[in-house]
Amino acid sequence: MVLCSMTSKETTAVASDHGGGEELTVYVGVPGLARGLPSSGSLLVVEAEPQKARELRQVLQNRPEAVVCEEVLAAENEATVRWHRFNDTRLNGPSDLTVWQQRFPNLRQIDEEQRCGRRLGDLLDNWLPREEEQALEPLHLVLSQGDPLAALAGLGPWISHLQTVQMMLPWPEETMQLAETWLAEQNFGQDPQTEAMWNRDPVATRDWLLNEKEKERQDLLAANQQLNSDCEATRAERDILAAKPELLSAQMHELREIQDHTLANIQESQTESERFKSQQEALQQECQQLTHEKSELLQKLRTEEAVNLNSIKAIKNLFPLQHYKEISNDLGDLDEDRLVLHYLQHGRHEIRLKTYQELDNELKSSLKRCEEAETKLKLLETQFELVKQQLETMKDLFARLANRPQSDQQAKEG
Repeated sequence: MVLCSMTSKETTAVASDHGGGEELTVYVGVPGLARGLPSSGSLLVVEAEPQKARELRQVLQNRPEAVVCEEVLAAENEATVRWHRFNDTRLNGPSDLTVWQQRFPNLRQIDEEQRCGRRLGDLLDNWLPREEEQALEPLHLVLSQGDPLAALAGLGPWISHLQTVQMMLPWPEETMQLAETWLAEQNFGQDPQTEAMWNRDPVATRDWLLNEKEKERQDLLAANQQLNSDCEATRAERDILAAKPELLSAQMHELREIQDHTLANIQESQTESERFKSQQEALQQECQQLTHEKSELLQKLRTEEAVNLNSIKAIKNLFPLQHYKEISNDLGDLDEDRLVLHYLQHGRHEIRLKTYQELDNELKSSLKRCEEAETKLKLLETQFELVKQQLETMKDLFARLANRPQSDQQAKEG
């Protein structure tokens, strides 16, 4: 579980009671509860253990200039801090058992939890809002809990107020070295008379402040140059903008002409659209009429196809298909339907078959010849009968002539 108690309301509540120019003291953790705390002056106590924080509030409730915050300090806000608790509550903090066990062999870990860290500078801002015209107030920091380097790094701009740092907890050697290095970089030196006390070096601090002021001056000069460049650019842009009204006026006139032309085109387009709409309606009516006529033509075509089919069937019954195929050598592969179709399309124009009149004339001529032949045949029959009768007569005559010599012989003999 991550615990994060933000006590900005508590710290802000006493800001108005603080007088400008007096010293500020910040305690991070208080071993032995309230013993050793200053009896007067502005005091901020940052305690990570909830029980201790509640007890301190009860003890300091009659001191309006003293505030107790229940927080775990970190270099950045919302940073997760793994908080370890031991049977020796002085050592509670981010360092685990392996860090302490060599120096405290009887140390035992009770539990651990994840806490949400907060910057010390933010707590000071909520307690004593900083203003640029406010005099530099000396800040004294006493560290006896948590990570000292995280507390120092979280001061932010408040580092310029910091005058003394006292580290009362026997932190591991590596942690102490990191903290001492940081303090040395910020112009702090160890107090030879007080153990674990670091004081700001006034000369180094003055040089540091001068360097900071010089940096600020250089930044201001660079910003001023940038502003001058921006002013020149703005003037040039102003001159360009001053020359633009005439151009804009000409463009406006041109745009108005274009607008008038566009409106005329729109009106013309509307008129054309109305004309097209009328034409479309006429075309729709014509299309409907053509559709109706098409339906009628399709109906007629179906009727004609039926009639033609019946006609073809009738023609097939009467048409001399075999004779037409015999007299047409090029139509030998066609079936009956295609023969009839060929005759209707081509054959009757090519006169492959004789016409009815020709056939009728030939028939009449044949009948006439038959009648003439029949007449001749009857005449021949009559002549034959006559010849037959003549033959009979001649036969009888010859018979008589043959019998006459015998009669004469008999008469002579008799």
